[in-house]
Amino acid sequence: MSPCPSPGPSSSVSQSSGLTALGSLSPRQSIAMHMPKSYSRGLSEGSSSGTVKSHEKQEIKQQDFFVGKVRVNGRMDWTMLDSAVSQAFKVYIAKVDPTSSLGLSTDSIYSYSMGHIKRVLGGEAPETQPSRCMSRGPSGITVALKGLKEKCVDSLVFETLIPKPMMQHYISLLLKHRRLVLSGPSGTGKTYLASRLAEYLVDRSAREVTSGIVVTFNMHRQSCKDLQLYLSNLANQIDRETSTSEIPLVVILDDIHGPTSISELVNGALTCKYHKCPYIIGTSNQPVKMTANHGLHLSFRMVTFSNNVEPANGFLVRYLHRKLMESEDERSLTNEDLIKVLDWVPKLWYHLHTFLEKHSTSDFLIGPCFFLSCPVTVDEFRSWFIDLWNHSIIPYLQEGAKDGIKVHGQKAVWEDPVEWVRDTLPWPSAQQDQAKLFHLPPPSIGSSSPGQPCEERPHKETPPSSMESDPLMAMLLKLQEAANYIESPDKEDPSLPKL
Repeated sequence: MSPCPSPGPSSSVSQSSGLTALGSLSPRQSIAMHMPKSYSRGLSEGSSSGTVKSHEKQEIKQQDFFVGKVRVNGRMDWTMLDSAVSQAFKVYIAKVDPTSSLGLSTDSIYSYSMGHIKRVLGGEAPETQPSRCMSRGPSGITVALKGLKEKCVDSLVFETLIPKPMMQHYISLLLKHRRLVLSGPSGTGKTYLASRLAEYLVDRSAREVTSGIVVTFNMHRQSCKDLQLYLSNLANQIDRETSTSEIPLVVILDDIHGPTSISELVNGALTCKYHKCPYIIGTSNQPVKMTANHGLHLSFRMVTFSNNVEPANGFLVRYLHRKLMESEDERSLTNEDLIKVLDWVPKLWYHLHTFLEKHSTSDFLIGPCFFLSCPVTVDEFRSWFIDLWNHSIIPYLQEGAKDGIKVHGQKAVWEDPVEWVRDTLPWPSAQQDQAKLFHLPPPSIGSSSPGQPCEERPHKETPPSSMESDPLMAMLLKLQEAANYIESPDKEDPSLPKL
């Protein structure tokens, strides 16, 4: 970390992206809470306390996040600084995760470092006092959360914003069954999660990292025959006792069109000893149909993502709150207009999700990742949203509505979603922008008439804060998760995956 321009009596806790120079925080010293290998989409806007080195094993840039501020003075000892850093982290988690879904707390902190001095919480205190460390010119404090070495997943949970019980469950399914398919609507973060789970398995294996340790097949671009040939060759290599370093540890099958047929293909092609096979993680936008032989140990375990339940339904709120914390302008954190705008985005997403459930098919549901590029200033948000609505959302909803008419006919009374949007636009003086937002006319196919949108609409739409928003879907998902969980290796101790 590079020295701070002008050290002072106070300091800020900052998780940096390592991409911009420390400028706005010059009167203070910044404390960087460092979380390696974090979410790579749209999180590089934060203020930085210097450069961050890449992970030694993998070519993944470490990324830090702005967390808060603490004051460091000459009278402060290590116990006091422990409390100050823990309190900054606690306040940060309360802001990013207002529903306390992640399962993170101050107990998640393993250690923090100031320059070359590392302080493990609960360990022996360094001889040098904190204020002397600060005066030597480090630009911040780097905090590490508990991870693989501590047999915890807190660091991974922090990076991915996926609740700890769910992350533990995904890992335990993989460790026991070695084959997992993540299915659900587009934009719910399945591909990202698959890559992060693959990274976790690589770290856990302690194998030397090579370019082929994780292999990804995009099933949209590559055929089943290509996959079958690849897996058959792989099975032959394994049977010939080829060096482990030449065999991939994880194979990711992205965008599977028929999860059941892929399961049969993999079982047929990978004829080698099961425990020697690579881990296989698939993603699919299609709902998975259960088959009679689904419970065989060679079959994939299935995890279904739904917009109505975690991790998808709470992700957007957590992501946007984190993005707000990353804002270079500290005034953004208390800007009520901006906070109102960002809190409106998840409501908008759920309104559109509800519209598509009524008027389209399961193929056209919209996930939270649609809105991750949301800016964190009111003026930029206004122009971003108008452009997004007119040129991305409306065409998508049109296609979805056409598909719904073809498949189901007219399922519900037509209601133009722009009406709700115009009535609830969150930025100041939004009335002047209402006319700029395009209408969504009823689809011309079928019996729908191009008349005025129905005036009867729900008085209040709020995003799903719990499974109650769709009790039937929630119950089915819980039953499926429970069925998988019974076979998980962690039923004795659900708090930790076996590592």
